[in-house]
Amino acid sequence: MSFRESITSAVTRYYVFNGLFREGEEQMTFETADAYLIEVSQTLESEFAGTARAFTVELDTFDEETHQTEIIVGFTIWPYEDDESEEALIVSSVRDELEKVGFVRDDDYYLGDGPDIR
Repeated sequence: MSFRESITSAVTRYYVFNGLFREGEEQMTFETADAYLIEVSQTLESEFAGTARAFTVELDTFDEETHQTEIIVGFTIWPYEDDESEEALIVSSVRDELEKVGFVRDDDYYLGDGPDIR
């Protein structure tokens, strides 16, 4: 996918979070994990409500036997305005919210930028 990025336009920055949902959750299904991520997305939206940011939190893969999970998170940034510390704060908030719903992160990494999702 290609898009035209201008110096003053907002973009959506995407990160991938790899890990698993805590063990002992025998009843954990794709649907349950997806419901947790909806909760995470809503919490992030309200936490950053005054900043005009949009968040997407999507379950990319989920293994029902091992609970191994790949989550893609997108959030609005303004490259001309937001510095690295602002982005680090957002990623840290995403990590914290994922931990609250039982996600144990192995790693995360920057995936790329896309058009504004607001």
